Amino acid sequence: MFPNVRMRHLNLAILGFLLLGCWGLETSHADTDGDAWLRYALLPSAVRAKYESLPANLVVLGDSAVLRSAQSEMIRGVKGMAGKNLIGESVTDGKGVPGRAIILGTVAEIHVAAPELAPSRPLGSDGFWLVTARVRGFDCLIVTSPSDRGVLYGVFAFLSKVANGENISPLKEMQNPYAAIRWVDQWDNLNGTIERGYAGPSIFFENGHVRIDLTRAGEYARLLASIGITGCAVNNVNADPKIVDDSFLPELARIADAFRPWGVQLAVSVDLGSPKVLGKLDSFDPKDPRVIEWWRAKGDKIYREIPDFGGFVVKADSEGRAGPSSYGRTPADAANVIARALKPHGGVLFYRAFVYDHHLDWQNPKNDRARAAYDIFHPLDGKFDDNVVVQIKYGPIDFQAREPVSPLFGGLEKTNEGIELQITQEYTGQQRHLVFLPAMWKEILDFDLHVHGERTPVKDLVGGKVFHRPVGAFVGVANVVGMGSENDENWLAHPLAMANL
Repeated sequence: MFPNVRMRHLNLAILGFLLLGCWGLETSHADTDGDAWLRYALLPSAVRAKYESLPANLVVLGDSAVLRSAQSEMIRGVKGMAGKNLIGESVTDGKGVPGRAIILGTVAEIHVAAPELAPSRPLGSDGFWLVTARVRGFDCLIVTSPSDRGVLYGVFAFLSKVANGENISPLKEMQNPYAAIRWVDQWDNLNGTIERGYAGPSIFFENGHVRIDLTRAGEYARLLASIGITGCAVNNVNADPKIVDDSFLPELARIADAFRPWGVQLAVSVDLGSPKVLGKLDSFDPKDPRVIEWWRAKGDKIYREIPDFGGFVVKADSEGRAGPSSYGRTPADAANVIARALKPHGGVLFYRAFVYDHHLDWQNPKNDRARAAYDIFHPLDGKFDDNVVVQIKYGPIDFQAREPVSPLFGGLEKTNEGIELQITQEYTGQQRHLVFLPAMWKEILDFDLHVHGERTPVKDLVGGKVFHRPVGAFVGVANVVGMGSENDENWLAHPLAMANL
């Protein structure tokens, strides 16, 4: 959710799909839908001339899987679009910068190479700085961030500039994410089907297991990283408890391995009834000490297998799912028990506010489904732990083509909240129809709820800026297609659906 980069990527995606790669008129570059917006087609010679002065040396300060991805992506993109070969090398000390170079590294590493060089304003952990400057007497192009992941985001931002034919000398641009957490939720089932999956089979699961070949998952993580997505919950919110069974954790770890080079954290949706189903307890009451201990032990086991695990998503007391109301408990009671199992490891819990009785009698005027989320969660404001995010659908009903903004966004002043948007076109043509969703999302994010009479657009509420919350979140529901379907080169059934992603 980097505002400027996102718009550039979006423009590039739309133009690329509509014009079918017009740059390719000079070349024989073969476009595929699988490349999506990262085609890196060779630019016209007049545009390539802008990048002839790029340094040929590509220096990476440090060594990690994410930095190696940043290095390989820079080489791939510059070669593909500018026709220029970069010579990449990794150095362990910034003092070893050999001369004129493109330098990738964290702010701390750059400080060693050029102590006088510092960002003009603070960078968030995933923020990045693109700057041309002299380092040890040589003209260099620098991509830096406090984190390795931020460096990778900076590389994608730089390549987006090249793809759009922008001038890069001099270069001085700094960006910070709008929200700390940016996740995609998949609705994949362990049998390989996808709920509301209009493109084809799962890229993660088949026949009750994680796929043997996870190449597609790694390619997906690359696409997600290019637009600043930090995590992916890989399974249906109507969760199969097996997803966190001890025997299944090594399989999940393989997905995390495919994600890790791109800085994307694995997350999963869990069933609140898991302690009873998997743990053979006679209860899943969040106040039961045995249930509390079960979740604590489960959290420890998951992090032993997947040290960078992102966290859980929970759908409860909704559409027949198990929930705390079975024991007279609140969503805060349920959320906090699981969140406390994640907190020692740095994990977060997304608790969906999509809570209602699906057997409501519509003839009873007191049964107002549009009020349900507000009526249930507003009284609980301030009772959720600080690593809980209440995940709120953009409208009070259910991803309708047109509905008002959920008032709950303005009703949680002491609770972390995130917005849930649906990329999958459940009510907008099921990906058979061409619908450009970002225009609707922009209208929602810009909508002013006037909390306390002040200007409070939804984007600032969910970004944690209005009430100064430590965590804000954007979540998109996206169901991409696995290999073996009739659409296996395309990720979302038809090319223009990719513009929404």
